[in-house]
Amino acid sequence: MSFAQYDAYPTTWDEFLEAIQQDETAVHLPENAEWDVGQTHPEGYTDTIFLIKCDRIYGNGTTIKNLKLTNSYFELTSTASASEARLEFWNALHLLNAVVSNSYPSAYIFLGGDRPYRIDGVVVTQRYTQCSGSMFSGMVAVPTQGSSPFEVFGNMEMWCCSCNLELQRGTSGSSKSYSLGRRQDYCNFKVSARGFTEVYSRKQTGMGASYSWFDIYGDDITTLSITWKMQACAIRCSSRITTVSAADQGYPTVVATPDPTAVVLPQDSNLIPCTDAQIRDEEWLHAQGFPIGVPENGEYVEDS
Repeated sequence: MSFAQYDAYPTTWDEFLEAIQQDETAVHLPENAEWDVGQTHPEGYTDTIFLIKCDRIYGNGTTIKNLKLTNSYFELTSTASASEARLEFWNALHLLNAVVSNSYPSAYIFLGGDRPYRIDGVVVTQRYTQCSGSMFSGMVAVPTQGSSPFEVFGNMEMWCCSCNLELQRGTSGSSKSYSLGRRQDYCNFKVSARGFTEVYSRKQTGMGASYSWFDIYGDDITTLSITWKMQACAIRCSSRITTVSAADQGYPTVVATPDPTAVVLPQDSNLIPCTDAQIRDEEWLHAQGFPIGVPENGEYVEDS
């Protein structure tokens, strides 16, 4: 991992936008600051791409309020050939009362872009940016939606991230799906969504999730389109799930829902419907082959 060449300490929203565009920079936000973008930029942003080229962002509890994006988003990218394909994202950053009116091809808030880096002197491009160590919360209104799923972290690989999201979909648009990103490993997601009926993921090479916990809230959710490779994950849904599509491998994944008997699984799926009590029962999880223990050197070792 390349280390930051210098630090940036923005004190305003506009300074923050300038700082994140600097290669190999660690951006430190103020402690528990509050930036009301709705007051400083009430018109919001339209057809704007905010490039994130820095290596690290330290949120430090800063809250960004009332940001309005219309076909606008943040893209993680870099022009530095020595940069590895990862943005380290530390300490909490809060996005409050954001309004996002994006449609394809910009139906997301954050997009993982190209970040070139060197291997043995050869420049290699990593297409899907990783985000590690993040603690992020967001309250986002989606008043309009096109035919594509709304993606919070488009094409991004999340590693050791903790995210708390509240999504509110409007009545306009043909799609009622949302996606969390390309991949989640060792993550904890808590998502409350109103107006959406499906949690969706595209079926792409490298899609997946492992050793992650997902709390899915929203009485309208009836379908989990888990078309990625998933193993050893736990999913809790507050609504009555009836349909799950999945291409799975490795250790089983458990899905807790108020009525597990209503879940229709694809053939040879390693997803296991269960109750909320079962997903918290260590003995029951052991009996289902769900790993309870610590991976060592890539191998699973059970508790003694």
